[in-house]
Amino acid sequence: PGVQQRRNSWNDGVLGTNCPIPPSWNWTYQFQVKDQIGSFFYFPSTNFQRAAGGYGGFAINNRVFIPLPFGTPEGDIDIFIADWYNKNHT
Repeated sequence: PGVQQRRNSWNDGVLGTNCPIPPSWNWTYQFQVKDQIGSFFYFPSTNFQRAAGGYGGFAINNRVFIPLPFGTPEGDIDIFIADWYNKNHT
């Protein structure tokens, strides 16, 4: 399952709900992952972006007032991720 887009399902990012992001532009998604703990994935959804690579970051904010089943993080966490094809399919 993916991240539940509460109150902003239009922000899902798939072609049809959003226009493609033009080259050299960027788009900042802002959403709450409230009460959602687990592993999630992030990927580009148009053909060229899949071949050229999808890059993006997550800023995970520390929220000490939400009880978690593990220790409180020391602070906010920034993660940068990327994915691209690494094989020639000709």
